[in-house]
Amino acid sequence: MTMNETPDLRPPSALTHYGSRTLVLLMMIAVGVFFGGSLYAVRSEEVAQSPKPLPVSVVKVHEQDSFVATHKYAGRIAAGQVSDLGFQLSGEVVELLVNEGSQVEAGAALARLDTQRAEENLNQLRAQRNEAESTLQQAESSLRRVQDLIGKGFANQQDLDDRRAQRDGLRARIVAIDSNIRVAERDLEDSTLFAPFAGQILQRFVDQGSVVQAGQPVLRLNQSGALEARIGVPVNARKRVSEGEKFRLTAGGLEAEGTVTALVSDVNTGTRTLTAILRIENDPGFVPSDLVRLELDEVQRQTGIWVPAHALNEGLRGLWSVYVAVPVGNSSDGNAKEAPADAVHELVRKDVEVLAVQSRQIYVRGTLEDGDLVVADSTMRFVPGQRVEVVNRSTLSDAPVPDTVAPDASSPEAAIQ
Repeated sequence: MTMNETPDLRPPSALTHYGSRTLVLLMMIAVGVFFGGSLYAVRSEEVAQSPKPLPVSVVKVHEQDSFVATHKYAGRIAAGQVSDLGFQLSGEVVELLVNEGSQVEAGAALARLDTQRAEENLNQLRAQRNEAESTLQQAESSLRRVQDLIGKGFANQQDLDDRRAQRDGLRARIVAIDSNIRVAERDLEDSTLFAPFAGQILQRFVDQGSVVQAGQPVLRLNQSGALEARIGVPVNARKRVSEGEKFRLTAGGLEAEGTVTALVSDVNTGTRTLTAILRIENDPGFVPSDLVRLELDEVQRQTGIWVPAHALNEGLRGLWSVYVAVPVGNSSDGNAKEAPADAVHELVRKDVEVLAVQSRQIYVRGTLEDGDLVVADSTMRFVPGQRVEVVNRSTLSDAPVPDTVAPDASSPEAAIQ
């Protein structure tokens, strides 16, 4: 050691402690660098593996101040005429010429009574007439002889008056007999029951061999070809369902046009409706007693927006909502502003109230705005803020005609059904 060198006066233990601290510090730096690099790698991998925006189709919706609602009112198909047919006189039914379901033409024979007594009565009356006619001829000959004798002075006026009275009495008797003959012939004709119009036999009330009274129903005949619909409509629809108006009728999947022929003014106390009678113009095969519905269009003055039926999501407490795609960065105000076609969008949920339902579209009101891009199909489970890619844009018709109004429907699908 030279004179200028300063001796290290630290004890050996102090030197050892200083080296240890340096080693620990170096190890901590190495660990930090290792974990920092690992975290950066993990985050880079997460970014690389983040999912792409989900592709969706949207519909640009427009607000309107009214819509056309179609109300449906139910009724029944009825034949233009249904008659219970019976004989006009009493007797035994000896022939039933038709069965239930038989189609008959107007004037066809349907049933016959025993005519033996009617024929005997008619024969007796005809014999009486022949007898009276012969007696009348004798009386007229006698009258002519008396008239000749009066001219010769061999008969008096009394004899002439007697012969005239006898002749006139016989003439009156013949007139009465002729009247009875016509009644007997009519009774004989009425012993056969004829169809008053073409139609179908709906029911047989008696069987062959039954004894019926005059006017007792024997057969029920339903007129064919002339069907009508009897439908109850609200009192406030009186002005729209007027005579001569035409409406669409549906029954069992079949459609026809009906013309109002009458509107019964008496209000049904049970349903508070009026009965509209419509003549079916082009019968597609309706059957009497079938349930039929009349469709009545009505303009509803309610502001709202039409959206696709599959766009609705059921929310809490019976509420409904739709998802709107908005460009990223505009979600705070919820407006779907115009953006480039390749712009990334995110979803905003908006609550709506169902006003009307048709087969594929639903009329709603709520927080939707004119021009919003509504996700057309929300059957997938979306969440607010989810990023999506708009791959298809379309526009709904401005004024579709709904099938029915469902302001109180708890489910649009149920209302559609």
